[in-house]
Amino acid sequence: MRILTTIGLCFVCFIYSVNSFGDNLKTTLLLNPQDVINQQSVCWFDDKRYSEGAVVIMANLKVICTAKKPQHNNSSLMWLMLSDENEIIYPKAPKTIRVN
Repeated sequence: MRILTTIGLCFVCFIYSVNSFGDNLKTTLLLNPQDVINQQSVCWFDDKRYSEGAVVIMANLKVICTAKKPQHNNSSLMWLMLSDENEIIYPKAPKTIRVN
């Protein structure tokens, strides 16, 4: 009889514990959808949005949020390193083979 009571008590405790987990749903909105629609391109660092021209120090390197392709008007933004003279260091374009 004690075994059945203990098993029953464990079963009841299990049922209540499972139900208690379901009631603690907390949703966190990390990004407002309206901001995404209205916001132009941004650079992200440390869960913060930065606009074009923002300068941040990452791992002892000075970087700037700037256009990925400066010759295009609507180019996406990315972090690029700054030289000691505060000039943007663009990555070198990969060599390609063209066949006519």
